[in-house]
Amino acid sequence: MDEFLKYADTAERMLFRRASAGRIPVNGSIEVSPLCNMDCDMCFVRLSPSEMQSKGHLRTAKEWLSIARQMKDAGVLFLLLTGGEPLLYPDLKELYLGLKKLGMIITINTNATLLDEEWAQFFAKNKPRRINVTLYGADDTAYSRLCHHPGGYEKTIQAIDLLKQYDIPFRLSYSLTRANAEDLIPFMDYAEQMELYYEIDPYMIPATRERNRTYQFDSRLEPEEAARYAHEIHRRKCAEHGTFTAYCQNAIDNIDKAQQYAAEHPEMKKPQRSGCLAGLCSFSVNWQGELRPCVILTKPGVNLFENTSFTEAWQTIMDGMDTLLMNEDCTVCPRRSICDNCPASALYETGEYSGKPDYLCRYTAELERLMRLEIQQSENDSLKQSSQ
Repeated sequence: MDEFLKYADTAERMLFRRASAGRIPVNGSIEVSPLCNMDCDMCFVRLSPSEMQSKGHLRTAKEWLSIARQMKDAGVLFLLLTGGEPLLYPDLKELYLGLKKLGMIITINTNATLLDEEWAQFFAKNKPRRINVTLYGADDTAYSRLCHHPGGYEKTIQAIDLLKQYDIPFRLSYSLTRANAEDLIPFMDYAEQMELYYEIDPYMIPATRERNRTYQFDSRLEPEEAARYAHEIHRRKCAEHGTFTAYCQNAIDNIDKAQQYAAEHPEMKKPQRSGCLAGLCSFSVNWQGELRPCVILTKPGVNLFENTSFTEAWQTIMDGMDTLLMNEDCTVCPRRSICDNCPASALYETGEYSGKPDYLCRYTAELERLMRLEIQQSENDSLKQSSQ
């Protein structure tokens, strides 16, 4: 699922559907800096200062705002500021205020370890749409092992307390890996105790992007294991309202209907465009000004600081994405509704945009199996109760 839609309300989803139909770039992100005070094993953006200097330099707030004015004219409304760690970007306050003055609705991604009283007061005075805070564990062990940043956990918890104290809108996210899997339940306990909305991503795409480093595959879970965690996460989120079986039933109904439809319409089995929003109404810009379809893909790409308008660059992105077609088997796969396959995941899992990612095939197969078991168990329980 596209990152923005994880948090979008009904009105925003409707806006995105209409923008997609009109190919209006309503939503984007800017990586203001590739620098970060942490060095997470699975990160595909973070560069060291020396690595960054070998590739270029940070753009100023003035330069970004000149591009943002073009974005506004093209229809951009929602903008995510991310990194690296955006709070390390020296011109962040100037850029943030300038974007708000343009009418942009701003969200910020941060690990929050640098979010102190001064930053809290700034955001309290100039409220963002939301701040997305990533927690990497339930204590400092994961921060040392996964993020190579001892002390990061306590700093993040202090930042969360500040955000609550100053009534700044924020949500938690959790990237599930081998190094922090055992902290998942304590994380959910903490989030629910604090009455905080949270999202957990059990699928780590093996992207490398500009880092020029081999992806550490052993940092992510095996697909079946990741699926089992995803299943339990959904169970936990449905627990309050007792809707987990209904959630599973709805997913299985969609799978069964898709399977029947594919059998009745063999002509559907052909390469098709991915259903993701990249190049439809969403985009990303890296720290050097390269406009891209999403935060993971590097191509198609157009540098916005090299004598091209945003509108012209957006057209290039749209045209390029329309040529990146999914594997024909994926287009008729009944599990497509529970699969995160897209050109980016296909590329990094298989080496081809049209590849068929074995990891996601195994992941969704296990998810389906678990949901069918859940439904069967619920039916057995009902029979037992009715016979008593």
